[in-house]
Amino acid sequence: MKRQSIIILHGWGLSGERFLPLAEELRARGYTAYVPDMPGFGASSVPKNSLTLADYANFLNIFIQKHDIRNPVLIGHSFGGRVSIKYNMMYPKIVRALILTGTPGFTPVNRKKLLLFIFLAKVGGAFWSLPPFCLFREFVQKWYYYAVGARDFYRAEGSMRQTFKNIVQEDLELAMKSVKIPCLLLWGGQDTIVPISIAHKMAAIMGTSTLITIPDFGHNVPYRNSARFAHLVAQFIHRI
Repeated sequence: MKRQSIIILHGWGLSGERFLPLAEELRARGYTAYVPDMPGFGASSVPKNSLTLADYANFLNIFIQKHDIRNPVLIGHSFGGRVSIKYNMMYPKIVRALILTGTPGFTPVNRKKLLLFIFLAKVGGAFWSLPPFCLFREFVQKWYYYAVGARDFYRAEGSMRQTFKNIVQEDLELAMKSVKIPCLLLWGGQDTIVPISIAHKMAAIMGTSTLITIPDFGHNVPYRNSARFAHLVAQFIHRI
């Protein structure tokens, strides 16, 4: 019998390398685990033009075809979870199950605050280039991005800044409602980046989902407690 294939999709600003310990834990349990670097992260090249969630879903589809992967289970961490949800909607009947962790299916940032952030990001460049404001540009921008929960935008460069805005502006509610396959929401109980309240909200509209929390761990639980995470993943796959 062929071993179950699992594809681990990393979060924003991370890479597949961060999830190698989790991949090894899963391989030790008899699974085939893949940890690709998505475009713009890790060893992959930075795209010349900005990307959307659909572009990342297409990247995943090409990866699956290239490696002849059948009926994979997708583990999506944070941004990687967004890609997983989008992929499942765009390419139905390919994925066996979804495992989402720290995934902002609903944005944890107030929408008015998010729209203000996007507006200021577009018009703020000219203002902060003027003296004497240019002297304080980096400090004020860093404070503001942290205040609105957009630290990843501050760290992004080039086409990845627009890519980040494309990603956070996309509404995933319809895609989440379209999930008909088994789905595990596996959350760090102390996640302050995407709090457990978001997971509860996602579970309410994803009828095939189960929510499990890992206490005393936060957003980084898949690679800070890989053994426990892999154990719960194995239990879930065994039941489906």
